[in-house]
Amino acid sequence: MEKHLPRPNGPLVGRLLSMLVGLVLFGAGISLLFLADFGVGPWDVFHDGLANQIDRSVGTVIIGVGVLMLVLLVAFRQPLGIATLANVVIIGVVVDAMMDAFALPSTMWVRLLLMLGSPVMVGFASMLYLGAGLGVGPRDGMMTALMDSGRSARLARTSIELGILVLGIFLGGAYGIGTVVFALGVGPSYQFFSHRVWPGWVELTGFGVYRR
Repeated sequence: MEKHLPRPNGPLVGRLLSMLVGLVLFGAGISLLFLADFGVGPWDVFHDGLANQIDRSVGTVIIGVGVLMLVLLVAFRQPLGIATLANVVIIGVVVDAMMDAFALPSTMWVRLLLMLGSPVMVGFASMLYLGAGLGVGPRDGMMTALMDSGRSARLARTSIELGILVLGIFLGGAYGIGTVVFALGVGPSYQFFSHRVWPGWVELTGFGVYRR
């Protein structure tokens, strides 16, 4: 994934700020689907199902699963970065904070907007923190581990997403039209923002020079 991203060439402080803002917005984007209550993305179907089974908050489960992913990445000798570690904690904390702060909306059009906005926000947020060049999330690291074992990127990604979705459904996670919207929408969102976010961020903040 990283080889397709533009490379930032700026001070570390700017890249750290981009990473932090991106991870907070990523957690907020995930929360939008939970608040819309039409079903959540494949990984979050699993998180939600596991949270129901062990009677813990979704954010706590996101953090716990992230820690497990880190252990597996170390075992598979995958590279870790600051963003990999920060991803584990920040996203789960933001999800819990937003779920505590906002009630589920009762108006249908608001729920639809939240559902449609989720993959857009997640795509934008992903490019902010990935574009900082400080590492990928632990779940993406599992994809690269499978690729190292000889699988194609498409097969690795599809296998992980489908496998975790089926497991999440088995555990009783929330799935529905929102799951489909997110699965189909987040890829184009990644693509749209992949070479647009960091140039605008650099121009706005003055952090460094952006190069491809």
